[in-house]
Amino acid sequence: MPSLIARSAQDCELSALALTEIELTLARHEAYVRNSREGEKAALLSRHLSGLDLSNRALAGADLSGSNLSRTSLKFTNLARANLYCCEMSHVDGRYANFVGADMRGVSLSGSNLSHACLDKADFRAGRLLKTDPGGKDLIVDRAGVANGVDFSYCSLNGTSFEGADLAGANFTGAVLVGTRFKGARLAGAVLKGAILTDVDLNEITLPREALQDCVLPPSESALEAKNSILFRLKSHHVWIESDGRRGTSAELDGMDLRPLAATIGKFKLTALSARRAIAAGVDFSCTELQGANFEGADLRGASFEGADLRGARFKGALLHHAKFLGADMRPLELKNGSIMPCDLSETQFTSEQRAEAVFA
Repeated sequence: MPSLIARSAQDCELSALALTEIELTLARHEAYVRNSREGEKAALLSRHLSGLDLSNRALAGADLSGSNLSRTSLKFTNLARANLYCCEMSHVDGRYANFVGADMRGVSLSGSNLSHACLDKADFRAGRLLKTDPGGKDLIVDRAGVANGVDFSYCSLNGTSFEGADLAGANFTGAVLVGTRFKGARLAGAVLKGAILTDVDLNEITLPREALQDCVLPPSESALEAKNSILFRLKSHHVWIESDGRRGTSAELDGMDLRPLAATIGKFKLTALSARRAIAAGVDFSCTELQGANFEGADLRGASFEGADLRGARFKGALLHHAKFLGADMRPLELKNGSIMPCDLSETQFTSEQRAEAVFA
């Protein structure tokens, strides 16, 4: 059984007995996650869990509603679909954590670091907490989602709802914001440098337009108008591949915005495609033939290459944050002349987790 320890002696206000009980509860939950017929789903409601080291834990679906998780380490922890309703989570270390679909209504995240975390479809709207005052009287406390000063840099926030949340001073640098909702959110001083804003209503982002200058904004009118032209090129490229170059034409999509074709581009054979510096954030390339494709310098944040044939593909300098490579074939490509073309991932931030999911040998 892993040892549940505090991040520092000053952080922990729990007795050894309480720590043992919490550890047993979490261990039973992790057994439940591995096999629903074993263990038991964790329910730690309104508990004091401040300062604990809960990193690398499998806590998907756990109920921690109303608990105090301030200064807790949740680095690499899986909290997908967890109930974190009205939790106190200020100064949390949640880097690389998984909060997909988590109920985070009324959560306070002030000063926390969630860089590179995945918060797709998390709910940050307001919540209502029942508290008991020192005199024993029950009080209903309305809590807005508070995330001022939070580091959301390079997070995946697809479909996340920040409606009415206090996001003053939050850092969204490089974050993937596809279909994210900001209606009524307070964004004074928030930083969105380099963030991807696809399917986002810019009218909900109450910041001066100059604050969005470095963002990847929703596809422009010209990008939408180019959709049919790109589709024609893809069909011609598909014919070119299938006819071994006798018919059709090789497609060159360098510098183009491919997001308008996000769900359809993977239906074609794209061997040797050239898409250098293309904007393909969130595009679905899963199970696509992409041998020898050139994505150098492309923006591929949040794209899916699951099950794709990427032998010999070139990604030099590409942005790959939160791109999915489960089962992708990234072995060297043997060319007809007998030479070998390795998959080039130089100058990228291809993570060890992405590497572990892909096939290299």
